[in-house]
Amino acid sequence: MTMKRRQRGHGLGRDARMATRQASTAVAGAIGSLPTLVETARSGAGQLAEQLPEALDRARASAQGTASTLQTMPDPTLRLLAAFSIGLGAGLYLSGAPRLVTLAALAPALILGFAIISRPGREQRPR
Repeated sequence: MTMKRRQRGHGLGRDARMATRQASTAVAGAIGSLPTLVETARSGAGQLAEQLPEALDRARASAQGTASTLQTMPDPTLRLLAAFSIGLGAGLYLSGAPRLVTLAALAPALILGFAIISRPGREQRPR
């Protein structure tokens, strides 16, 4: 019986050594591929930095085009669209929809309100 215990113990030690070797090999492989991973990340960041100004310019131009289009629409139409957006957002909120969905439904109301307020030539009322 003592011989069986020794054999079992010896087998556990061998398994532990084998697992240690496998872990060491995996760590060495991961460390070996680290420079490649860092270079790939650096390259991707460089490409993003090159394209970011152009993407921001396109987004700005698109937003300005949308704002000018909305500013040419009549006030009653803008108010009706904003009211629809607020009603949809309120309905979603009351029905228990996720907050992100509710905020997405309310976003057009904010955009339309900003378009109404920021019209060029709009008279400013004294407070």
